[in-house]
Amino acid sequence: MSKPSEEMMDDDLASVFTSVRSDHLKNLRAALHQWKELQPVLGDIAQFRVVVDTNVVIGDLLWLSGKRKNPDATTDLMEVIEAETVDIYAPPALFHEVEEKIPLLAEEKGIDVDQLRTQWEQYKPRLKIKEPKPERVTALQHGVDPDDAFFVALAEDISAHGVITKDRHIEMMGGNWITIECVTNLRDYSRAIAVNMNIKVSGVMLTGVALASVRQLLLGIKALASAISRAPDWVKIALLAGGLFIIFYPGARARLTQWVMAALEGIQDATPYVTEQIAEAAALAGKHGDEAKSHLEKAMLELDRSPKETE
Repeated sequence: MSKPSEEMMDDDLASVFTSVRSDHLKNLRAALHQWKELQPVLGDIAQFRVVVDTNVVIGDLLWLSGKRKNPDATTDLMEVIEAETVDIYAPPALFHEVEEKIPLLAEEKGIDVDQLRTQWEQYKPRLKIKEPKPERVTALQHGVDPDDAFFVALAEDISAHGVITKDRHIEMMGGNWITIECVTNLRDYSRAIAVNMNIKVSGVMLTGVALASVRQLLLGIKALASAISRAPDWVKIALLAGGLFIIFYPGARARLTQWVMAALEGIQDATPYVTEQIAEAAALAGKHGDEAKSHLEKAMLELDRSPKETE
């Protein structure tokens, strides 16, 4: 069998990592939670607690029921919920309002009412329902829009970053107004950070290295080849563990084991192929990491006006 060309290997490398979906962030969060010792090396994944307004949910339902072409497509808000980039809440008032409006919307928009109800039944499990404190609601109901008091009160009760809404009355009621544009920025952040973290975590996780072994690998980072001495720590761990190498050649486990043992003994030169693939993976991680940072900074222009980021 002929050896794969360099261009084919680069394409394979990019496709393996960049094809990851944002909903994979749930698994990556779980890995980071399990490997707490590695969080300072691998970094963290942002998550925000928010409240959603009725008008946003209705907008999603109308798109899902009438405008969506691909039956598997989701809205930006649904994507960031699935990615767990947002921890989303709604007061019972939202559920009552949506159910009251479904027949009216069906008639107004010419959409089958059963279709709208089906989409709502599939949508609402994504929302965490919580009743705001009555005294807080009462204090806010003298504002511009009494109906918004439930959403602003709930956001205050749970120390949310704000309310995702198309209604600026939320801001006038003292709440933090989070726009749909912010949600789109969080979607783009989720997609980019999923690729970035998948590369980092894969370097350790795909080898099946136990947590105890990882601790030893951390101690052995100084023994890496001088050619990669300036690489990020997670790259050094990946090189030691051989995780990226095994992705492309699963049948080469014996060679991988031999190489890892040599690395642990202080080998000065890594194999050219592994080194090239590690460098390519590092470049991909860096590129998507920069993209994630840019999208997050845009989102934080709105989210930073509210309580601190959730843990």
